[in-house]
Amino acid sequence: MKKLLFVLFAAAMLTACGTAYNTQLKQVQLGMTPQQIVTLMGDKYTVVEQKDNNNQTIMYKDKFKNEWYFQFVDGSLYKWYKEKE
Repeated sequence: MKKLLFVLFAAAMLTACGTAYNTQLKQVQLGMTPQQIVTLMGDKYTVVEQKDNNNQTIMYKDKFKNEWYFQFVDGSLYKWYKEKE
């Protein structure tokens, strides 16, 4: 019985870690500004490409080391995607 409770607790904890990030990603919408994305996702990102202030791509890494890219064109979110492993 104790092993079952431990397994259930461990599964709940692992699920909770990924859920917060998924909740944030579900709120992302095309047309958002870079500042809106940073407010939503946090300030721990990397600029991977920047042509100027209005055209850039930033990347976030989640707890599972997935890389999420957000591409901005003319100051608004053009697309976002997860890098395939």
